[in-house]
Amino acid sequence: MPKVLWVGLPLLIAAALLAVLVLRGRAPSRHAVNIGASVLLLAYVATTASLGIFWVANQQLPVFDWHYLFGYGTVLLVSLHLVFNFPVVWRFLARRRKMAAETAPGYAAAAQGRRGLLGVLGAIVATGAAFVLGLRHGRSELAIGASSAGGSLSGATSSDAVATALSVVERFHAFSSHSRAGVLTRAPGVDWGDPPPPFKRYAGASLLRLPAPGKARAANLDLAALGDVLWHTTGVTETRGGLYLRASPSSGALFSTELYIAARALPGLAPGLWHYDSQSHGLERLREAAPDELLLGAIGDESLRDAPALVAATAIFRRTGHKYRDRTYRYVLADLGHALENLRVAAGAIGVPARFVAAFDEARAAQTLGVDEAEEGVLAVIGLGASVPAVALRAPKPASLASSDSPAPRWLAPSPSTAGASLGVTAAVHAATSLRAASAPASAAQSSPLYLPQEFIELPPPIHVARDWLRTIATRRSVRRYASTPLSQQVLAAVLSRMTTLHGRMLSTAVRVNVVVHAVAGLAPGAYRYEPARHALLQRRGPTVLREAARAAALDQDVIGDAAAVFVLTIDRAAFAADPLGPARGYRHAFLEAGLVGERVYLEAAARGLGACAVGAFYDDEAAGLVGVDPVREWVVHFAALGVRG
Repeated sequence: MPKVLWVGLPLLIAAALLAVLVLRGRAPSRHAVNIGASVLLLAYVATTASLGIFWVANQQLPVFDWHYLFGYGTVLLVSLHLVFNFPVVWRFLARRRKMAAETAPGYAAAAQGRRGLLGVLGAIVATGAAFVLGLRHGRSELAIGASSAGGSLSGATSSDAVATALSVVERFHAFSSHSRAGVLTRAPGVDWGDPPPPFKRYAGASLLRLPAPGKARAANLDLAALGDVLWHTTGVTETRGGLYLRASPSSGALFSTELYIAARALPGLAPGLWHYDSQSHGLERLREAAPDELLLGAIGDESLRDAPALVAATAIFRRTGHKYRDRTYRYVLADLGHALENLRVAAGAIGVPARFVAAFDEARAAQTLGVDEAEEGVLAVIGLGASVPAVALRAPKPASLASSDSPAPRWLAPSPSTAGASLGVTAAVHAATSLRAASAPASAAQSSPLYLPQEFIELPPPIHVARDWLRTIATRRSVRRYASTPLSQQVLAAVLSRMTTLHGRMLSTAVRVNVVVHAVAGLAPGAYRYEPARHALLQRRGPTVLREAARAAALDQDVIGDAAAVFVLTIDRAAFAADPLGPARGYRHAFLEAGLVGERVYLEAAARGLGACAVGAFYDDEAAGLVGVDPVREWVVHFAALGVRG
C-alpha cells in the first residue's frame, strides 16, 4: 500500500466511522468530534516529532517522505482543531463578553454550524493545495527531450554535436541550480517512483566471500588486497539505527555507487565479470569471459592489458534521484569522487597501483556489464595493478564488443512500474557527457583573471601526520556539530596542501579551492582563494562575510555556519572546456575531481581528530557571491565544513 494511504489511514477510518454514525442517525456532538480530532492530532504530532528526532539522531536524513506525509495530516488536524476552537480565540481578541447567540440563539447556532462546515472544507482544500504545491516543488526537474540531447549526440563527433553537448551541460547546470526564487518557478518533471533498495542483488549469481578487511599483506594484487580496496571504497563500516554506513560519504546517505570487477589475472579469482556486494563483502559472479573480453573494448589504452583487474564504477540514478531529483547527477558524481579517492588511498596503502581511465566508452562498458545505462550509468573505470602513468586519456578504438554465450544473472529490479522511464535532464546530461557525445575540446568562457591586486597571505609549511590510512577510512564519519575552538593556521595549511598539491590532479585541472574563514587563529574572517603554487591565500571578501551569510547560502544548515572553516570548491569553465575529451566530458571530470578533493578534507580531518562534513545543497547564486567568484566564469559545486568536534 502506498505511504500516503498508510499515513492517511487513521483519518480515513475516522471519516468512515463518522459517516456511518451520521447515516445511522447517531451523529456525534460537536464536542465529541473536537475531542476525537484532538486525540488524532496528538498522535500525528507525536509521530511526526518522533520520526524527525529518530532520523536526525541517526543522520538518516533522506527518509523524509514519511515525515512530511505525517506533517500534511498534522496540518489538516490542526486546521480542524482551529475551526472548533476559533470562537474562543475570536472572543478573546474581540473582547466581546456577549455573543449574538444570546439575542438570537437559533440564528447563531445555524451560523455557527455553517461556519464550522465551511472551516472544515477550507482546511481540506488548503491541505490539498499545500500537498499539490509540495509535489510541484519536490518534482522540479525540467526534462530535456530527445530533440535537445538525443539523436544528434549518439555517435556524433562533429563540432555541432560537441557544441550541443556543451549546451546540454550548461542547461542542466542552470536547471539544477538552487535559488530562493527558483522554488516558485520550477515545473513538474520526472516521477522517480519509490527508491531502489540500498543494496543490489543478482538472482542466481554465486557469491564468493572476500577475506575480512585488513588481511592483505603483500604488495601484489591478490584476492585479499582486492577485498581491502573494495571494502575501503564502498564497504559497510558500521550499522546504526538500521542504516548501513559506508566507507565513503554519500549525499543523504543514499549510496548510489556500485562496483564491478573485470578479473583478468588475479590470484584466487577466476577470470570473468564480478559485482561487489558491499553488504556481505563478497563478489557475485556475473559471467565467465576470456581476459581480452573484459572491458578492454570500452577503453583505449593497450597498456592496461597487463592490469590484473579493472574496476568499473556506476551510479544507480534512482537511488539518489528520488530525493534530490534535478540535482541528482551533481550528487552522484561528487559521491563517486569521494569513493574513488578512498580507492586510490587504500590501493596506495597496500602498495597496489591504481590507474584512472579518463577515456572509456560508457555505452560499451554498460553493455559488457549488462546494466541498463538509462538507469545505471557507468561513470569511471580504474585499472588495478597497472603501471604508471596514473591516468589513461587515449580514446578507445572503434570495435565491436566481445560477448559471452552465457548471459549474466539478472538484477532484481525493485521498481518495475518506473523501470525504463525517462529520467529527464539526468539522462540528458549523462548522454551529453558520454565519450561519443563530447569527443573534442571546444572553447567556452574565458578563464578567470587574476583577482584584485592584493598581497598574498603566506601559509605555514604543511606538516602532514603519519597515519594508518586504512584505519582512517574505516573510522571516518561526517561530523555536523562543532565546538567554537579556532583552528590553527598550520592545520588549515596542511588540509589545503593535501587537497591540491600533495596528490595532484587525477581527472581535471578545473577545480579551484576557496575557503571561508570563520575561526582560524591569525586570519581575519573572510573569503579567500587558495593558490597552490604559492601555498598562499588571496583575500576575496573581507570581514563582511560572516557565519550567517555562509549558513544562509547553504540552505541555513548549521554545519556550515558553525564550522571553523568552510571549503567552497568551484570549477573553472574555461578549464573544463579545454578537457582533451571535450567540454561536456570535462564537466563530468571536474565534478569527479571535486569529489576527490572533498574526500581529502575528510581524510586529513579524521587523521587529525577533527570533524568534516561535505554539503552539496546550497543556493548557487549566494554561494558564488559568498566567495566572490563570477558565475559566468566559475560554478560553485561543493561545500566542505571543517572544525573541532563539538
